[in-house]
Amino acid sequence: MKKISLFFIAFLTIFSLAIRLYRISEPNHYYFDEVYHAVTAEAFAKNNPAPYDPFSPAPKPGTAYDWLHPPLAKLIQAASIKIIGDVPFAWRFPSLVVGTAIIPATFLLAYILFGPIAAMFAATTIAFENLTFVMSRITMNDVFVTFFVVCSFIFTAIYFKNPKLKYLLFTSIFLGLSVASKWTGLYAIGAVFLFLLLGNIKEKRIDSRLILIFLIPAFIYLASYGQFWIQGHSIQQFIDLHKQIWWYQNKRDLKHSYATTPIFCVPQGLDGPRTFCPWILDARGVYFSYEQYGQKAGFIYAIGNPLVLWIGIIGISYIIGKYIEERENKYLLVLSGYFVFWFPWIFTPRILFFYHYLPSIPFLAVGMGYCLGQIYKTKLMVVSLFIIGLFILAFFYFYPITSGLPIDPASIKNYLWLSTWR
Repeated sequence: MKKISLFFIAFLTIFSLAIRLYRISEPNHYYFDEVYHAVTAEAFAKNNPAPYDPFSPAPKPGTAYDWLHPPLAKLIQAASIKIIGDVPFAWRFPSLVVGTAIIPATFLLAYILFGPIAAMFAATTIAFENLTFVMSRITMNDVFVTFFVVCSFIFTAIYFKNPKLKYLLFTSIFLGLSVASKWTGLYAIGAVFLFLLLGNIKEKRIDSRLILIFLIPAFIYLASYGQFWIQGHSIQQFIDLHKQIWWYQNKRDLKHSYATTPIFCVPQGLDGPRTFCPWILDARGVYFSYEQYGQKAGFIYAIGNPLVLWIGIIGISYIIGKYIEERENKYLLVLSGYFVFWFPWIFTPRILFFYHYLPSIPFLAVGMGYCLGQIYKTKLMVVSLFIIGLFILAFFYFYPITSGLPIDPASIKNYLWLSTWR
C-alpha cells in the first residue's frame, strides 16, 4: 500500500501541476491583486526601496505597492522575475509551484494522522478543489501561507508522536515562514502552541522548548525584512511601517463588491447592510478577471468546488464526532487547523474575501479523506469512490470559469448555481 500511495501522489501532483500550468500566462497582464503583489515583486527584484514606504506614490496607473503584508512571498516572486524576466509567467510561477505543493503536503499530513487510504482521498480532494486551483495561478501570497502552515502541522504531528528537538525546530521554521508571508500565520502559531501545550498538560509535564514556537518565527519574520535592513532603513521606520499596517488592518470603512466576513456579505463595509453568505457554504466568491477573446470571454472566478466544500462539512462533522468519542489528539489537530483560519475572522475589524478561507481547506480535505477512507473500508466502498468521482467532475465542470478558458459569454449562467455568485 505504501508504494501504491507514493506512486499515486506522484502522479496526482504531476497531473495537477500540468493543469495549473496550462495557459497560466493568461491574462497577459496584471489582474486582481497582482496590481499590488506583482508590481511590488518587480520593485523588490530591482532593489527599489519604495514598496517599504506606505506613502510611496503608485508606480504605474492603476497599481500600488503592497506594504500591507510581510515580504517573504513577494521576495520569492521577485527571485522568479529576476531569473525569468518581468513577464506573467515569472510573476505566477512561484504560486504555481507552491500551490501545487499543497497537494503532497496535504497527503503527507493525512498519511501521518490516518494512513495511506485517507491520504489518497485527502490529496484527491484538495487537488480537485477550485479555489485552491485559482489561487495557485495568481501572484498573491495566500498559497504560500497555506503551504507553510500545512508543513508546520505535519511536523507538529510528528513531534507530538516523537518529541525530538529537530521536529520542533522544523515546526517552528515553517511557522516562521508562514507568518513572514502573511499575518494569518499568527493563527497557526497560536493553534500549534495550544495543541502542544494541552498535550503537555495532559501528560502532566511542561516542555520548555515550546518557547521556540515563538522565538524562531519572530527571528524569521525579522529576517524576511532583510532587504529592508540592507537598504538602510531604521528600527523606527520598521515600527512606523507596522503601525501603518495595523491601522489599515483595522479600517472598518473599506468597501468592495465582493467583501465578506466568514458569515456575511458586506459590500458596503462592516457598518453597512449584510446578508447571510458563509464561507463554509461557498456562498460568495470573487471575480478576479474578465478577458475578451474575440467572440468569447475568459472568466476567472475565485469560488470553491461546491461539492467539496458542502460535503466537506460532513467530513469535519465526522471528525468532531470522533474527537468527542475518542478524545484522540489527531482529530483535535485537524479541527484546530480547520477552525483557526476562519472562526476568529468572525470578529474581523475589516472586510475580508472568500479566499481568506483557503488555509482551512487542506484540513477540510484531510477530514474528508479520513471520512471517505472509513467508508472505503466497509461494504460501501463504492460510495466513497462515487463521492470522490463527483468532486473530480465538479472541478472540471467549473474549470472554465476558474481558469479563464475562453467560453461563450452567454454560457456563464450555466455556472452560477447560487444567486450570490452573480
